[in-house]
Amino acid sequence: MKNMLSIVAIATLMTLFQGSPAMASNHTSPDGKYSFQLETDGYSLPTWYWNGYTFVEGRRGQRYNIRVTNHSPRRVEAVVTVDGRDAISGQLGDYRKNRGYVIEPWGSVLIRGFRTSWSDVAGFYFTDIENSYSARMGSGAHVGVIGVAVFEEKNRREPRRPIRIAPAPKKRGLGTGYGNGAPVDRKEESAQSYDADSAPAQERSRYSHGASSTPAPRQSIGTGYGDREYSPATSTEFRRSSRRPAARLAIYYDDRESLIEQGIIPQPRPRPHRQPNPFPQNSDPGFAPPPPAYYWE
Repeated sequence: MKNMLSIVAIATLMTLFQGSPAMASNHTSPDGKYSFQLETDGYSLPTWYWNGYTFVEGRRGQRYNIRVTNHSPRRVEAVVTVDGRDAISGQLGDYRKNRGYVIEPWGSVLIRGFRTSWSDVAGFYFTDIENSYSARMGSGAHVGVIGVAVFEEKNRREPRRPIRIAPAPKKRGLGTGYGNGAPVDRKEESAQSYDADSAPAQERSRYSHGASSTPAPRQSIGTGYGDREYSPATSTEFRRSSRRPAARLAIYYDDRESLIEQGIIPQPRPRPHRQPNPFPQNSDPGFAPPPPAYYWE
């Protein structure tokens, strides 16, 4: 395969650690090598699992970022789509043609929005479907899913420990930092869209939570093309080890009302108007009451 020039978004390189399963709020590949999550104000949005799919609750007007993490000792490239649109080019998702973010071993990249230049992005935020970037670009049928296709690098020596990178420039906007990432211009035969519905059945079976159809019967929100944010990027070379991704992940999202309606978020139980007393007799102060029909003069 040919060497490709990739964009390296200046992302945060993190040393990973074992955390409590209760705090996990990401979507991870079956082998545990790659994961991604949605973040807002530096916190991960909680996820729900339903019928093999991963869901996140979105709120209109809420800003969010996408963090893709590489838990492996190899450098990888992550092609990211939002509502069926590539996060770098804005074109319809195609993981064989579109560029991706290169992530260093044991590192992560924080993607803040649709890339508008080498220095800026248009921030991601939840909005009404008709105002979403995908709908305004004529592809509203794909609103409600965020996808990541991960490719391993070919013929690169695996380091024994995480690689240190130069300090990132002063960050701006939301999030916890920046990282090393990279988009890639690709011209390969038999291009295929990242739309999960069109993926061959045998390929879908290779990945967990593979989507054979869009699970949500009614989508209420999408992702908008938000305000400009500073998020610098540079180019790097990356050679994919295979035309097929090593992992393909997806997180679906909708507003709370729709997720409750679909049974994804449990319906909260109504709180009783009166709390029953477990020891009714113990409420009696123990003093002598007046007899019936007795009145003080």
